[in-house]
Amino acid sequence: MSAQLTPHTSASAPDRRTSTIQKRTSMLPRPASIVLDDSVLIAQHAQLTGSYPITAGPNTVLHPHSKISSVMAPVVLGEGVVIYERARIGVASGGDAGGMMMAESASGGRADGTVLGRNVVVETNAVVEAAEVGEGSTVEVGALVGRGCVIGKYCTITAAVVLAPNTHIPDYTVVFAGSQQRIDRTLKDRPEAQLLKTMMHRKQLDIFKKLVPNNAAKWRMG
Repeated sequence: MSAQLTPHTSASAPDRRTSTIQKRTSMLPRPASIVLDDSVLIAQHAQLTGSYPITAGPNTVLHPHSKISSVMAPVVLGEGVVIYERARIGVASGGDAGGMMMAESASGGRADGTVLGRNVVVETNAVVEAAEVGEGSTVEVGALVGRGCVIGKYCTITAAVVLAPNTHIPDYTVVFAGSQQRIDRTLKDRPEAQLLKTMMHRKQLDIFKKLVPNNAAKWRMG
């Protein structure tokens, strides 16, 4: 009789261990609130973590392994924002109290946090802890935008550029080769160029919705 019980006991043990592992890996801290428009696309393996609210507007797209962190402050993603693979948005670590006070001062007295405007694109491996990134701006591959930065409309932060905390970048600026800057006259002086850029962005959003499975239901708070 005991010989029959032994296989049964050993067979059930792996199931309990697997269940425990699954629970532990899923216990990332959820934000205080998550507000998602019905049209938001969140791919599998994207992460939303933290203690403060996260808000995502219409047609926001979060690619696999992108991370939105509200550990230290709220995050707001405007309409049509696209966050690519392994990009990270939000202030993820506290640093010292002085650093947080500087960030609040740089943002006009408002609480430290991150706001991405309409149609902002953050490419693969980029990190954005900025206070604000303006409409139509792009942060390219591997760039780092420090805490408290304010980026204007239709700017481009080129690949691997590092912006120090509390940097202010005017509208239509291209930042390249470290800290060099120039004005994108095409976007600034030709409204039709802005319209074309917006139209191309919308087409890209439509393609994502056709190709990327949507896992947003996992993150909706009921």
